[in-house]
Amino acid sequence: MDSVRVWMSAPPVLARDTMTLPEARQLLTELNIRRLPVVDSEGDLLGIVTEGDINRISDSAEGDLAEYSIYYRVKDLPVREFMRRPVLTVTPDTCLRDAAELMITHHIHGVPVVLGKRVIGVITVSDLLRWMVNSEEDCDTPPLTPKSHGRD
Repeated sequence: MDSVRVWMSAPPVLARDTMTLPEARQLLTELNIRRLPVVDSEGDLLGIVTEGDINRISDSAEGDLAEYSIYYRVKDLPVREFMRRPVLTVTPDTCLRDAAELMITHHIHGVPVVLGKRVIGVITVSDLLRWMVNSEEDCDTPPLTPKSHGRD
């Protein structure tokens, strides 16, 4: 079975922990991505920021000028103040099926791929779908039970 290494998006797009909310929003928009692993000055993974995290604080780029707290206006808010941590991660050698199960279990759409504390890529639901479409392999293990959505 394929590993994450083959299908991950690399090199990763990263955010320094000092990047501001508007800068993170602009980067996500320009690159048409939905998540940014956050790293410190040494390049070690600290957290992750998603498009949803940004939208919960400020619903539009125009809203980035609004007051956030007594200490920050949203336009000054560094991502380290609202990033999620700890971060779920996988390694390059993780089986794609295991990465998919991790995302399903935790209701997330992507995770950083790490070697130690360094982010070397990101694996997303879109990457997994590309793998599925291109795969001719049969699975060795039974599939997950489909989740019921209350419809017959």
